[in-house]
Amino acid sequence: MSERFIELRGVAVNNLRHIDLDLPYRRLIVFCGVSGSGKTSLALDTLYAEGQRRYIESFSAHTRQFLEQLDKPEATRIEGIPPAIAVTHKNPSRSNRATVGTTTEVNDYLSLLFARVGEVICYQCGRPVRRDTPEITADAVRQIPVGKRLMVGFDTTVPADEPVERWLDHLVEAGYVRAVVGEGTESLEPKLAGRLIAGQRVTIVLDRLTTGDASADRLRDSLEGAFAAGQGVGVVLAETEAGESLLDIDGRRWRRFAFSTALRCDSCGIDYPEPEPQLFDFNRPLGACLLCEGFGNVVATDMERVVPDPLKTIREGAIAPWNTPAYAHELEELLALAEDYGLPLDIPFSQLEKRHLQIIEAGVPERDFGGLDGFFRWLERRKYKMHLRVFLARWRSYYPCQACGGARLRPEALATHVGGKNIAEMCRLKIRDARDWFEQLALPAWQEKFGRPLVNEVRDRLAYLCDVGVGYLTLDRSLRTLSGGESQRVALTATLGSSLVDMLYVLDEPSVGLHPADVESLATAIQGLRRRGNTVVVVEHEEAIIRRADWTVEIGPGAGEDGGRIVFQGTPAEMEACKESRTGDWLAGRRRLGGGPRRQTNHGWVKLLGARGNNLRNLSVEFPLGVLCLVTGVSGAGKSTLMQKTLYPALVRRLQKDTDPARLPTPLEYDDVLGTGQIEEAALIDQTAIGRSPRSNPATYIKAFDPIRELFADQPEARAKGFGISHFSFNVAGGRCESCQGDGYHAIDMQFMADVYMKCNECGGRRYRREVLGVKYRGLDIAEVLSMTAREAFTFFRGHRRVQAKVKHLLDVGLDYLRLGQPATTLSGGEAQRLKLAAYLSVKRQGRTLFLLDEPTTGLHFSDIVQLVDCFDALLEVGHSLVVVEHNLQLMKAADYLIDLGPGAADDGGRVVAFGTPEHIADCQESITGRFLAREFARDATLKESSP
Repeated sequence: MSERFIELRGVAVNNLRHIDLDLPYRRLIVFCGVSGSGKTSLALDTLYAEGQRRYIESFSAHTRQFLEQLDKPEATRIEGIPPAIAVTHKNPSRSNRATVGTTTEVNDYLSLLFARVGEVICYQCGRPVRRDTPEITADAVRQIPVGKRLMVGFDTTVPADEPVERWLDHLVEAGYVRAVVGEGTESLEPKLAGRLIAGQRVTIVLDRLTTGDASADRLRDSLEGAFAAGQGVGVVLAETEAGESLLDIDGRRWRRFAFSTALRCDSCGIDYPEPEPQLFDFNRPLGACLLCEGFGNVVATDMERVVPDPLKTIREGAIAPWNTPAYAHELEELLALAEDYGLPLDIPFSQLEKRHLQIIEAGVPERDFGGLDGFFRWLERRKYKMHLRVFLARWRSYYPCQACGGARLRPEALATHVGGKNIAEMCRLKIRDARDWFEQLALPAWQEKFGRPLVNEVRDRLAYLCDVGVGYLTLDRSLRTLSGGESQRVALTATLGSSLVDMLYVLDEPSVGLHPADVESLATAIQGLRRRGNTVVVVEHEEAIIRRADWTVEIGPGAGEDGGRIVFQGTPAEMEACKESRTGDWLAGRRRLGGGPRRQTNHGWVKLLGARGNNLRNLSVEFPLGVLCLVTGVSGAGKSTLMQKTLYPALVRRLQKDTDPARLPTPLEYDDVLGTGQIEEAALIDQTAIGRSPRSNPATYIKAFDPIRELFADQPEARAKGFGISHFSFNVAGGRCESCQGDGYHAIDMQFMADVYMKCNECGGRRYRREVLGVKYRGLDIAEVLSMTAREAFTFFRGHRRVQAKVKHLLDVGLDYLRLGQPATTLSGGEAQRLKLAAYLSVKRQGRTLFLLDEPTTGLHFSDIVQLVDCFDALLEVGHSLVVVEHNLQLMKAADYLIDLGPGAADDGGRVVAFGTPEHIADCQESITGRFLAREFARDATLKESSP
């Protein structure tokens, strides 16, 4: 059978230059090329968008309104494209309710497993709680000695809301003949009505048997009838001579046995609900903890925020919420009653006694002073006002729920166990430990039949999570606490866990955030998608994944307007031999990042002592200043905990970057930070978005738009019309198009379908009034300037140093292909990070700054990293310092100093394995990073020897 292809003709999405391309079916295809060349435009905006669009169009209009609608790609023809699934860097959810377990569907299978085969253990007495069935009850009855008389029946109560005679008639009509009333057996006759009292318990007898004589079928049928008539509760009375709790009936001694189909602990009197999947889901009202409503934590007043500086006295303003003019009267009331109640005002807050704190917190009711508790209750009642809600949030923190201990579920759900663990205990296990636990799980025979398929599904998903390098996470880890790379790999697991075939999978840089040691297992997992008969398209820069591809496509040769063409397509081996391919040059070793002399670490140090947050093991780490210092280690080793959650907040608090202590970030536990006198500022440049609004763009972020608007306002035509600087902003009234409010488009509500966005008829999508667009500078209006790339703008504004100086920083960080007016919401995490770096460069700083960066090579081609290193060199030359969390081997080789954490992830990490120059790390046998560095150095030496 001839090979099938996805046929693309005349694709012109974004910067793509009407490209024609055939992609083979059921192959692993890698798109590569420099940043901004058009890889994402081809993979996501064309292949995924068209595959998803065609699939969604097959649904009804009512269904389509709930699904993401994608624009039709600009292309002449697209044929043979299958339904598409994309895994991108977008965090699936920012809610605390979304966890690793819910996203990968592991929690769904666990809920089914516990509902089907779970064993209820009373949470109060620890005894098993089992429901009775006719079969189980019959087995118990057969244990009674042979020859004993039995009565099988059910309990009922004499009604108070209807005549007793009518009630007796109903029983007789149902076929019942006799009942046990008091100490005797009575026939259900009308004359019995006179001896019955409303509310009296009566046992209706269905059958009378003798043990040993009655057949098993008759006993089971009688018990089924008793359970049905008694609404799940049946009664067996057995004649006996000895025992406890005996009854006298008709002059004989009987023992009463009650059986119930409900889950009830008779010892504690606790009724347990019927196990069903919703009971084990903290996102459902049936299963969620009543106190925290399934969040696992509750919000409460944080006294460390209320009193950020306990060395201050009350008179000096130790109580931060009452230092504001709006609530200063609360402090005045406290000062007024202090003398009467013996409250010292001039000693440090930390030295106050319990009785003093009681006055401050609980207040003095007789003096109409509510204290902090009353103050925050007053704010709580008025938090429907935005400014009060924001103010209240400043003084609160999240604490584990006291009712569930952070388990999120109600006690009745946690009482159900499988293999000796409840569902919360399973979700607290690290994924790799949970996988091993399920591998060894042995279920009883009756559970094996129903539970084994579910166990297999859970085990497969846990194995996938380990394969993509996140085995150190726990299933109950909130998704919002994960890095972008971790979130993407968790989302990838949901994809790998499915059994779909003949699909198009589009993966956007799945190796982001992965150490080289973890990339191989990820590549193997991705190849598993292809082996199932799917077409897999990966946008990637990682060499190990490129070499695993069946087919490679390089787009370029440059970025932006210089890109958008097919430079090469073929196998990785053919790419390596192709001298026109930039990627091939790096794969073959024809290009290498030159390693110059290492900078000396004699410019001072910042020392962090006793860091012990999360998995850090009481670390004391020294960071050299004036050099490029990298923090390395496998995923989960503790790099982000050390840098972003401990070092940066500690530096900011020491440097007092913010005047309001309550606004300062709170570091994880540490003892001290030394050496801060050698720097004036600490700047964290991470990959969070620079803005949530499309109105934010690179020009506004780096402050280049202000001098550009000044230039336009200074034109003779603008002065003649009375246009000022504000007229050239699309964010304020005056110059913007009022029809679309400066958006450039109108959103049309399509009711049962997704909203449609149409260009504004007034401005044609250009955002400004016609009069403003009539003002030209060098033949272009303000909208045309915003459509320029940074490189085009740098040339266009020749002679204007203010504008060029701002724009040049975009070129320095490798963002020359970005358009000045490109919405910030369209930037990747790596682009946002480099844009922040450009913004820092655009502001003149006299003092020494310590820059802390988180994986700045995200989304960068080999060639782009060279430019990034040049940017770092420029920062270091003027006296700044760099501490970078990084996995990229190129950048590691170019660094001056490395601090390697590990040796493994989570509990296996959290300590410094090695530190020093890259060569020193490469010689450390214990360092996993060192092994890969040693391999790279050996390869470089081989290539150097073989080169002419």
